[in-house]
Order: sequence, then C-alpha cells, then structure tokens
Amino acid sequence: MAKESYNDLIFQLGDLARDRLPGKPNCPRSMDRVYRAEEAVVARRDELAALEQEMNDEDAAFQDFLAQQAEEKAGHDAIVKKWKKAVDAVEGKIKDQRKLLSTKRAEMRYSQDGLRKLEQKIQDMELTGQDPGKIELARTNLKKTRLAQMRLTRDVEDLDHRVATALTPQPGQPGAAGILAHKRLLEMEDEEEARKLEHDQRMVELDQAIAVKEEEVKAAEDYLDQALFLLGEDVYAQRISDPQLAPFYPRLDRAQ
Repeated sequence: MAKESYNDLIFQLGDLARDRLPGKPNCPRSMDRVYRAEEAVVARRDELAALEQEMNDEDAAFQDFLAQQAEEKAGHDAIVKKWKKAVDAVEGKIKDQRKLLSTKRAEMRYSQDGLRKLEQKIQDMELTGQDPGKIELARTNLKKTRLAQMRLTRDVEDLDHRVATALTPQPGQPGAAGILAHKRLLEMEDEEEARKLEHDQRMVELDQAIAVKEEEVKAAEDYLDQALFLLGEDVYAQRISDPQLAPFYPRLDRAQ
C-alpha cells in the first residue's frame, strides 16, 4: 500500500476540524485565521459576482438599445422611401459635410484619449519626482493639446450645426416628413456609434477588472487553504480529542 501524504492528511484534518471544533473549549486559536480567510474568500467572490453581473447588465442594456434602434429605424425608413427624391436632394448637399464631420469626430476622440494619457503622464512624473524641466515641457505640450482639442470641438459643433440646419425643412417644403425622418436616421447612426464606443470601452474595463478580481479570489482561496493546513497542524500537535479527528493521528504518525 502506498504511503499516505502527510500534507494531504494535514489539510483534510484541518478541513474537518473547521466543521468539528468551532465553539468548543479545545478549539485552537488558529481557527480565527480560518474565519478571517473565509470572510476574505466570500468578499472577493461577491465582488467578482458583482462585476460579472455588471458586465451582463451592460451587454443586455446595449442589446436592448440596438433593438429599440432597429424598431424606430423601420418606421423612419418607410417615410424616407416615400419621399426619396426630396431626401436625395438634401443628402446630396450635405454628403461631403457629413464625411468631414465624421472625420473631425474621430480626430476629437483621438485627441481626447491623447489628452487623458498626457495628463496621467504628468501626474506620474510629478509623483516619481522627475526632472522639473521635463515636467514643465510636458505641461506646455498639455496646453497645446488642450487648445487643439478646443479648436476641434468648435469645428465639430459648427459642422454639426450646418448639417442640422440643412436637414431642417422650411415650412411647406415638399417632402418635409421624409427629410425629418432622414435627419432622425442620421442622428440615430451617431447615437449608435457613440453608444457602441461607450459599450466596447466599458466591456474592456469590466473584463480587465474581472481578470484582476479572479486573481484576488485565487489568492484568497490559497490563503484559506494555508489557514486550514496550519489549523490541521495545530490539531495534530495537540492531538485534540474528537471521535472524528482522532483517526487521523495514527495515519499522520505513519505518514511522517
């Protein structure tokens, strides 16, 4: 017969002692470590479950948004089709402006991301006590980036206003219903693009947070295993009297 593993037996003894000894006068003080470790495991698992639920909720909300968009779009598509000639005439006038607006919006998003990274870089430089000259240069670049961001914002607002004005029919204008429906469809495209960017970014953030939390759960579970092992060693050292624990002692004697 293969010799039993001392480590396995000690862990089993600690695991059983966790159920057998709480509240009893002969309970080792190392049981407190087990209690704290269990609380930590429960807390980390709850936090992980909350993050996973948040990810599920975010995905469900995005799918609901897409479904609502599709339902509304169907109604506007029918109106646009009815007044296609009037809509095509307006679309021809704003096509280039809309392309430029899309490009400017992408530039603005890129600029915003660069601005956040530069702000974080300056904070890191200040915290790590880097050369003041380098920090001042980074601050100068930050001011330039902010000015560029402001100019881009004004450009986007101006283009957005011009496109919106072109898509607002005059009183009594033929095909006004179709033009307004087309305007709403374009607004919906912008809303969907913005919502998708927000959704994708949030899902990435949650995925990263879940990965970190899973590591924390694993660390807490490992610590609990260690606490149970140490409890088992204490129980064995004291040979605590208990009908279910006692059979482990001779087996551990032979395993040593």
